[in-house]
Amino acid sequence: MKKTLGAAAFGIAMAGSVASAEIPADITATLTVYQWDNPQIVASTDKAIERFGARYPNVTVVPLFGTPANGWGEYSNGFLNELATGNKIDLFATAIEGFAEIASKGLLVNLDDIVARNPDAAAVFEEIDTNLMDGMRSRETGELNYFPTEWNNIVVYYNMDMFDAAGIAYPSDDWSWSDFLAAAKATTVRDDSGEVTQFGFAFPSGNFGLQPWLLTNNTGYLSEDWKTVTVEAPEFRESLEFMHSVIHEHGAAPIFSKSGYQDDKFAAKQIAMFTAGHWPVPEVKASGLARVGVANFPRNKSASTVFGIGGIGIVKDSENPELAWEFLRELTGEVYQQELADSERSIPSWRRFATTPEWTAYPENSEIFYASAATAIAVPSPSNFAQMEEIFMRHLEAYLTGNQDIDATIDGMHREMTRSMSRVGK
Repeated sequence: MKKTLGAAAFGIAMAGSVASAEIPADITATLTVYQWDNPQIVASTDKAIERFGARYPNVTVVPLFGTPANGWGEYSNGFLNELATGNKIDLFATAIEGFAEIASKGLLVNLDDIVARNPDAAAVFEEIDTNLMDGMRSRETGELNYFPTEWNNIVVYYNMDMFDAAGIAYPSDDWSWSDFLAAAKATTVRDDSGEVTQFGFAFPSGNFGLQPWLLTNNTGYLSEDWKTVTVEAPEFRESLEFMHSVIHEHGAAPIFSKSGYQDDKFAAKQIAMFTAGHWPVPEVKASGLARVGVANFPRNKSASTVFGIGGIGIVKDSENPELAWEFLRELTGEVYQQELADSERSIPSWRRFATTPEWTAYPENSEIFYASAATAIAVPSPSNFAQMEEIFMRHLEAYLTGNQDIDATIDGMHREMTRSMSRVGK
């Protein structure tokens, strides 16, 4: 895809810095932006290019779209391969899962330098929860290499009619794992032969969606600084055993499978609860389910959830870093935030767009989406994220499907994760 607003190339490399000089409206230049292939992002990028063209009619913006279908590691490799072949890229967009890998290679501008001398950028920070911004910073250098676009968390969706039919209360703001289990069991329905016709819950199949079962138990497979493997902690074992028990001991969830976030089963009225971010809202709404609520993730030792956030960075080798910054603003600013809100696929990073009466009207209690920003914890995303995710999910799937016991699961994770982490930075 290529949108031509002019042609040719312009600019003197500025050693990764972005000056505050006024950019002439008749500048002739080419900008290339690397983003992930997503219908909403593609559409919004097209619109941003048109807006940018009204300001700089002689600029050509070339969007390149990679796919994270097989993981963020593959997506990052696509970007690195473009650079390795000599292609010039000015802007790089990714999710938090890919932040560290690219930032660790020193390829991106430190945006703190820009924000410090740009009042408009500083004002944006007032719109975004501090916890989200902190989660975007490099754990190695403290630099801000990406400017925020959208984010997502994990909450519990529940069918209010099914809760009513079971005669149980809707989830409270501070419900516990035991409350959750009681609700999952109460909303599991069996026929006269004992066959389940409706499960109370279904686990998601991805790393991101499963993280809150660790975080709400004060654990994870990595330490807070993402450097030390912690799967041998008793809390980690407890979290895995609890998930296993919901399926195998209590029969309140189907056997674990790699089948997404289960929103299709929820829309088909086959399950009473599932967990996801904001992205399933359009499909759930289109299914005709009118009485749907969302609840905070149930807690065991602490109240929390996970968050992932997207961002766009400026490549240090850009020949037009000032111009790249101006286009970055189009890709993250007010118009883009409204488009995010309208799409309902993600949570806008700007608070005011995710707290309007229109955006929070469905599902019931949607105020909790942005409210969780203050306490949510960033999904563990070291520079070897792709390997760590693969190890975690492979062993967890074997355990939750009954093909591996808990000791073998934890031993396998610990051995492989420790080996992978030992190679980071080498």
